[in-house]
Amino acid sequence: MPHDRRTFLRAIGAGSIGLSIGATFGATADAATVVTIEGGGADIWGTEDAFQYYYTPVSGDFDVAVRSIAVENTDIWAKAGLMVRDSLEANASNAMVRRRPNGEVSLQWRPESGGETTSAGGAEADWLRFVRSGDTLEAYRSTDGESWTTIGVLTDADIALSESVSVGLAVTSHSVGTSCTATFQGLTGIEPDSNGDIGDVAVSGGVNAQTGVPLVSSTEPTDVTATGATLRGELTDLGGADAAECYFEYREVPHESWTTTQTQTLTAAGSFAVDADGLTDRRYYEVRAVADTDDGDTATGAVVQFSTPNRSNSQPNSDAGPSSSSQFDPDDGFARAAPWLDDETPIITITEPTRDQLDRAVTVDGERLIVFETSGTVDLDGTQLTVTNDELYLAGQTAPSPGITLIGGRFFLDANDCVIQHIRIRKGDTGPTGEGPSDAVQTGDGTRNNVIDHCTATWGIDETFSVGYDTENTTVSNCLIAEALRFPYPDKDVHYGTLVGDGSENVTLVGNVWAHNTNRLPRLKAETTSVVVNNVMYHYDEATNLGETGTVYSSVVGNGYLRGDNGDTNIDGGNAYLDDNYSADPETPMTENVTELNAPPLWPDGLAALPSEELETHNLENAGARPADRTEHDERVIDQVRNRTGSFIDSQTEVGGYPDLAVVTHELTVPNGGTRAWLRSWARRVEEGS
Repeated sequence: MPHDRRTFLRAIGAGSIGLSIGATFGATADAATVVTIEGGGADIWGTEDAFQYYYTPVSGDFDVAVRSIAVENTDIWAKAGLMVRDSLEANASNAMVRRRPNGEVSLQWRPESGGETTSAGGAEADWLRFVRSGDTLEAYRSTDGESWTTIGVLTDADIALSESVSVGLAVTSHSVGTSCTATFQGLTGIEPDSNGDIGDVAVSGGVNAQTGVPLVSSTEPTDVTATGATLRGELTDLGGADAAECYFEYREVPHESWTTTQTQTLTAAGSFAVDADGLTDRRYYEVRAVADTDDGDTATGAVVQFSTPNRSNSQPNSDAGPSSSSQFDPDDGFARAAPWLDDETPIITITEPTRDQLDRAVTVDGERLIVFETSGTVDLDGTQLTVTNDELYLAGQTAPSPGITLIGGRFFLDANDCVIQHIRIRKGDTGPTGEGPSDAVQTGDGTRNNVIDHCTATWGIDETFSVGYDTENTTVSNCLIAEALRFPYPDKDVHYGTLVGDGSENVTLVGNVWAHNTNRLPRLKAETTSVVVNNVMYHYDEATNLGETGTVYSSVVGNGYLRGDNGDTNIDGGNAYLDDNYSADPETPMTENVTELNAPPLWPDGLAALPSEELETHNLENAGARPADRTEHDERVIDQVRNRTGSFIDSQTEVGGYPDLAVVTHELTVPNGGTRAWLRSWARRVEEGS
């Protein structure tokens, strides 16, 4: 399950900065021993784990440390590090000093067998350490293996560990069916003698420990300009060779091919640097150090990421550019659309409609604007595309016609301060057996300040488009949410539209079209606050459900309820301010069990509702990913709403199946100034044509 990146429980005693402890681990006799571990598994988290473990039994006190050289980026929540485990059962109590691919080190622990895992801390480091003394387990991190910083101290009140435990190195890929490679050096305090997969890893792992091998590390580039950088690395061990040719490989994110720099010859351990020229401004780059020894070995350091600045140092352009062709702009809800976006924001260019490019782009850890120089279909192959790092602007409007469509999986936005525009997501009934329900689009629990505007979501199973629990300031505007599938409920005639999770505050649902969903248009769960304004609800059994607890407060204004099949209520339950809603079916009651309020309980500043008589024409012209460039499926659904036709479906195969869009390319020139205006101009092209 995805981690909640916003909630970390305390670690007792954390924060003893710069603590120096007796032994120095950076120069031990084992420093030249390199341990490479491959591990699969969904995660080390929750109530049970799936990972590869290299370990030994330990009884009583211990002091163990290791240097984490690299963790492959199979997922931003892949992890590797030291583990203390009460047993080899998947749900055993355990503690882990973990390191992620981005170099962040923190402490996590499961307090008891089958309990929920929690975590604390988080800072970049290379060295990891556990010290057990009696019933106390102390976790440390270090950048040099000499000066140690406390991450946390756990006592028997925090975690149940036996006198005899297993201690070792653990690796999980956080990606089912994929192996993650992690490299360690300088393990001290234990000598592991066993290894194996714990839990259901789907793909088997393994361990390789070698002595006398070369080792090289990548360090942060310096002197980074718009067009160049000084790349830096360190050869820490020649592995018995007499010399090594040291160099760097670098590439622009998200491209696959590497550029190789000139080499430097080193005959002893030490640092080296190379100037890289010809870089592009406002881009993310990846770089890794490489050493080829004269006895035939090759060592490659971990990948380091950096970004180049804007070459013009321009001032922000006060002209925000043209507004949306819709009545409703992305900023018209409670969320602020990418307040961090400016003319320095790095740009990531998608040049091929592949899962690999898109995945590598959305998982960059840092603010980023993703633009498209290609159209096409991206097959998620029954999985999900997950965004867990904040400050993403995914600008589908920049793709040439016919745009970008994701098929066969879920788009899961588990991050904050993001804008997603002009993308189609068609989930469908594709997926591993037993995968269970999955929306086409979903925002993560606890996320905040997200805008999803002018997108199409179809063929979800359970809901098609949902807002997570305990979210804050989420806007869903100008979207087409249609044709929820009955699968995996063959014995139930349910095709759900949208759910807003318990405890969510300031949710704005405006300008959308829901079509061919039996109910939940939307369903607003307990203790939610929202505005539901100027939406078209078409072909349903039950429409807007405001909960049964009386804790839901909403402003429901100017919505059109069209073609209710069974005459059930349009708006049911909750506390609501109601105004200017209409029903095309006189047999369907407008309200039931609603406590009507005399004034809106909440309303975003600047939001102006359309009169309901203008609603249908407006929304059918403006909803969906690219209203001026609609693909066949979008056009079909919109025409069905206009003509009052169409039906619920159980599979995408009933309406022609997944699309295979043409791959068309063009070259984008993002201006050095006026980025936001440039994005809006592209949005207008796909919203009203040019």
